Amino acid sequence: MAARLTFNSVVSRFLELGKRLIYPTSSRSNWSVSAGHLEWFTSALVSYTSARGRLSKQEFWKFSQALESPEGTVVFRTIGRLFLQLGLKQATWRSGPSETLLPMVSVSPNIGLSIIYGLSPAGEWLVESMNGRQKLTEWPEGAAFTSAHAKEVMDETQTADALFRKIFTTDRSWLWQAGLASLIASVLALATSLYTMQVYDRVISTGGIPTLVVLSVGVVISIFIELGIKVARATIINRATQNIDLDFASGVFNRMLNVRLDQFPANVGTLAAQVRGFEVVRGFKVAATLYFLTDAPFALFFLVVIFMLGGPYVAAVPTVALVVALAIGASFKASIRKHSKQETLVGNRRQGLLIETINCAETLKGSGAGWKMLGRWNELSSQTIDETMQIKHLNDLAGFLSGWIQQVSYVSLVATGAWLATSGSDLTIGSIIACSIISGRVLTPINMLPGLMSQWGHAQVSMENLERLFELEKDNHNTRMAISPETIAGAITMMDVEFSYPDMQPVVVVNSLHIAAGEKVAVLGTTGAGKSTFLKLCAGLYKPGHGGVFLDGLDLQQVSAERRADAIGYLAQRSGMFSGTLRDNLLLGLPACSDEEVLSVCEATGLDALVRARPEGLDMRISEGGTGLSGGQSQLAAITRLMLARPEVWLLDEPTAALDEASEDRVLAALKQKIASGQTAIIVTHRMKMLDLVDRIIILTPQGIALDGPKEAVVDHLMKASTAASAQQGKVRAYPVQNNQVGSAERRVGQRNG
Repeated sequence: MAARLTFNSVVSRFLELGKRLIYPTSSRSNWSVSAGHLEWFTSALVSYTSARGRLSKQEFWKFSQALESPEGTVVFRTIGRLFLQLGLKQATWRSGPSETLLPMVSVSPNIGLSIIYGLSPAGEWLVESMNGRQKLTEWPEGAAFTSAHAKEVMDETQTADALFRKIFTTDRSWLWQAGLASLIASVLALATSLYTMQVYDRVISTGGIPTLVVLSVGVVISIFIELGIKVARATIINRATQNIDLDFASGVFNRMLNVRLDQFPANVGTLAAQVRGFEVVRGFKVAATLYFLTDAPFALFFLVVIFMLGGPYVAAVPTVALVVALAIGASFKASIRKHSKQETLVGNRRQGLLIETINCAETLKGSGAGWKMLGRWNELSSQTIDETMQIKHLNDLAGFLSGWIQQVSYVSLVATGAWLATSGSDLTIGSIIACSIISGRVLTPINMLPGLMSQWGHAQVSMENLERLFELEKDNHNTRMAISPETIAGAITMMDVEFSYPDMQPVVVVNSLHIAAGEKVAVLGTTGAGKSTFLKLCAGLYKPGHGGVFLDGLDLQQVSAERRADAIGYLAQRSGMFSGTLRDNLLLGLPACSDEEVLSVCEATGLDALVRARPEGLDMRISEGGTGLSGGQSQLAAITRLMLARPEVWLLDEPTAALDEASEDRVLAALKQKIASGQTAIIVTHRMKMLDLVDRIIILTPQGIALDGPKEAVVDHLMKASTAASAQQGKVRAYPVQNNQVGSAERRVGQRNG
């Protein structure tokens, strides 16, 4: 029996034909690319192009997994995505190489990837592959080629308005589709008015029932068509809005993720409102675009129709009403904007209070201070409601005035038409009624103005907030092409570094410091000495206000953020946990690891006790913020995640502060095993045991480095200083540092040397 052709089968055949035309493949060929081949390929692209040069561990794993497919189409698409990831122009595949497009990339079945970098005088292609360089005059059957050129580096100091314009102009097809639907719907809307005119002028006066039937059938058909057109228009707009929302959401959230850590505003509610503001802006942009491209122009179209039906005097009435309504609407603009701005500001503060209260609920419950937060909440809520009611009052007033103008316009138009009809004009009763109906269409856009102005006020404030977000400096700020060094030794240097938080005195001052590659350094100091900030500067998360921090001689702010994240393992003092499973949190930002590897590291750190205690194992659910886990368990999870990442530089901020002595010993043993001899480690700690990991100690104060030297010498100095300080206080006996703490001794040295 012959195969039955369906619409889906025909489409599938056309798609398959298209794939074969774009990607010339052979079903008997193996197109898979090994991970080693991919590593060579990305490295070679750096040599021949201005590609970014390196994939993160997670990106490399994803691409290597995809390139293992034996299907050519999958390999071609993956290489196309790889080009975009490395900052190269979109891959456009050809059946042969071209000298004008060099350098080019060749993909051949059973051979893999190669780079064509030249053409010899003898007409031989100069090719470099994983096996070395060679000259070729013929290519394997099915080979495909694409040029490999870097995109022009654009200025990335993009504004929020530029982002919105880019997204809106990427695909304008929905605008003309919605406009065409609006045009057809508006023309069909005239059918009702013209039907009324014909019934009054022809049917009633002549008793033409057949004419009435024909007119009625025709107008009913037009009404159904108009309904279908409106549904289609709404569908087009909804789909376009969905795509725009996705692009806006991705662009704004990505911008927030790229903001350098020291640039984050102190008010969490303000930051959340800035990110969330894109929804308000998008809603206004879409509404305003449709209003000015479809609704407002058709008001003029209906005025022309009234002019054709009733003459200039009748058309003058809705024209005057239109102008007056516009003037009244414009008069409300400043007031609505003022109250919208105030409402947004107060709303941001209330949002921040809500987030702060939720995060500190334990403290509030323990201190019984909930009544104080309630008072603040009620005060901010009262202010928000007051501003909201003011805006509502203005919108209502504008709406009432628009309705009043529409009624006055209707009465004036009927009166004008009646006066003309009784004054010997050829204006008929049907024309008067038709013009009165159409006049409502003229003023409909005016009735939309109050709501649009309210949206405009909120959108303007939201856009200002978004612009403030986009003004914040990003990672690799003002760096056109970030550096991605292939190997990192781990030497860290600080020169004339000074860092301070807004409206505060400097918290870190370092004139000169060099930590050689492979050194293990402990950073000690009193509370508030700037130790955590010092570590963030070493990780590149903060940028010093003065001076520079260098990694292997390269300014940290010029090293790509992705490469820094791969090479530098930073363990924060407060370990963050995200909603999901324990496995999700352990593998956050990492390529896939086998369960055996994860469990092995868990066993080394002691986290395996938690895994075995739960029937879900690694799939146990974690709530937002790590609710349900103790502080020690969260810290063990963070340490385990860091060990799975296998960084080249270790930056640990109080890694065992929340652990008991037995857990600390276990973590200490695991760190000794994981931190290789040639790797750099900087550890901020108050625990004496952690000094077993280091061979150098730095004593940090807000004024600068008080002590810096070999571990034994600095510890001996601390103990002597402790003895001298005790003797001055009448405590003549010397004593060593006790209770597994170094805080008391270093506090005295810090005071003496600060």
